Amino acid sequence: VSYGLPAKPELTKAESDIKYLGSRYPFGDDELWKLYKAFYRVQNSDEKVSFISDWAVQCVEIPDSHSNGEDSKEILEELKKERLRTMQVVEHKILPPEFSQRLQETTFSNPAYGSQCEPGLETFFSGLSNVDRRGGRCTIGVLFDYFSVKKNSIPETSSAAGTSAIQVADFNEILHLAYRLSVAAAFLESAKQGIDGKTWIPPQSLDEKAIEGFSHSLTDFIKRKRIRDSPYGTVAEDPYLDKGFVEKVDLQEWVELNAPVLASSLSTFMFHVFFPDKPFPQTRTALSFPRLLQDSVFFTEATSPLLFSFACLSNSLGGSWHRLYSSSSDGLSYNRLQNALLGYGGPSLMIIEETCGTIFGAFTGSRWKESKDFYGQADCFLYQLIPITAIYRPSGNGRNFMYCNSEARSRGYDGQAHGIGFGGDVHSPRLFITETFENCVASSHDLTFECGPLLPKTASGGLQKTFDIETLEVWGVGGDEVVGQALGARHQQREITAANIRKARKVDKAAFLDDFQSGLIESKAFAHRGQMRGRADEDTGDDKYKVGDN
Repeated sequence: VSYGLPAKPELTKAESDIKYLGSRYPFGDDELWKLYKAFYRVQNSDEKVSFISDWAVQCVEIPDSHSNGEDSKEILEELKKERLRTMQVVEHKILPPEFSQRLQETTFSNPAYGSQCEPGLETFFSGLSNVDRRGGRCTIGVLFDYFSVKKNSIPETSSAAGTSAIQVADFNEILHLAYRLSVAAAFLESAKQGIDGKTWIPPQSLDEKAIEGFSHSLTDFIKRKRIRDSPYGTVAEDPYLDKGFVEKVDLQEWVELNAPVLASSLSTFMFHVFFPDKPFPQTRTALSFPRLLQDSVFFTEATSPLLFSFACLSNSLGGSWHRLYSSSSDGLSYNRLQNALLGYGGPSLMIIEETCGTIFGAFTGSRWKESKDFYGQADCFLYQLIPITAIYRPSGNGRNFMYCNSEARSRGYDGQAHGIGFGGDVHSPRLFITETFENCVASSHDLTFECGPLLPKTASGGLQKTFDIETLEVWGVGGDEVVGQALGARHQQREITAANIRKARKVDKAAFLDDFQSGLIESKAFAHRGQMRGRADEDTGDDKYKVGDN
């Protein structure tokens, strides 16, 4: 019975498709309509270049301010041409030459059975969801599938019985692709802002130390995992692992624990391709390639793989970096280091290179202050980057996060360690920079942070605990807005300190003179008055020599 109500109009094919896709894939209505229209524009286009470039061009839309103008069509065509030129730089100078075709084959070509809309349409939405919307574990699976091969197809290895069908992938190739994807995303972001992106084109030869640090870390993780799971506490030699080939589940677990932002290299790049007119959502994790505002000894190129490694450790390490201190320009001076840190009100990253080449340090998100006690929050960690990447987050068993205590504060009477430290206790911090920068400490365990070495083993296989600094830099991190606010907090702290010094130096002149005249403060300026009074009253023992007796 209709009770006289008008019948609901039937949905158009497009509306029906959107409703169906919206029930299956994690995109908003605006995104669904945008991608839906772009899909058919790509399908119907006679000018195809590559999978990635075609989509990047067809996802361009004319700004609202020109959408109804007489020249809107010409403007749109010009925008598409500019977009194509940008993507050609990305595909020819940043990404591997076969990336577009390979990604289409491995991620956007799986048939969607039982689809209620055009099969190719659902295949596309399924692939993009795996790349961009279903979490880091799924995105790492896409990167793995991009390079995956069967074990028995790897040359110079002897497949064990029953393992020939197991899929593995070359971890070094995955890392190199993730690095280039993060650089490509930075290039596209610069193009969106109208900034020349030449600095984002990586050199032909890369510094492989950072990539090797990740590779050594994953190999070590897998070996320890297998030893832990083995009933005998030992594992046999693995020719695949020795060649850098890993299984998907091992890769996913390692990324989650040691490089949680690595997966965002692909999803961030793909977002810039498909949504060029939108900012990256704050509710999601982007891999924002660090951008240095000053020179650095550690990072000689804007596209340094070391910066990529840091960006993978925490999303707080993305965006612009402001140098707070550098031993190369400020000298190995504790006073200058402490002055650079005190009052800084945002996240900061300390990078240390010891004389043997190991790079390690600490990250903290709390404001720096001088105190005899530890302070800070659990948003910090210790790390080693080279020769093996490891990250040691708070263990939950202690709260001795950060420490800054100079000898001048107590004149050495507090009996505590004097310098800057992380973890441990006030007498022996786990990572400790002494005021002299000599015999600094980096031990492997404490209650506050997870256990693990910050320094490599000695030649005899023992644990190394002390080090001498070759280079030390501290950077304010977290992006333009965060760094700007933190620098403002430091400036305000310095103004307060300067005001207190001026106040302490300001003395009431009248009281000052009264103190001099009264003798509370000895001064030669008024000494003659006392001398004259003394002569007048002095008893010499002989009345005829009494001063003033005429």
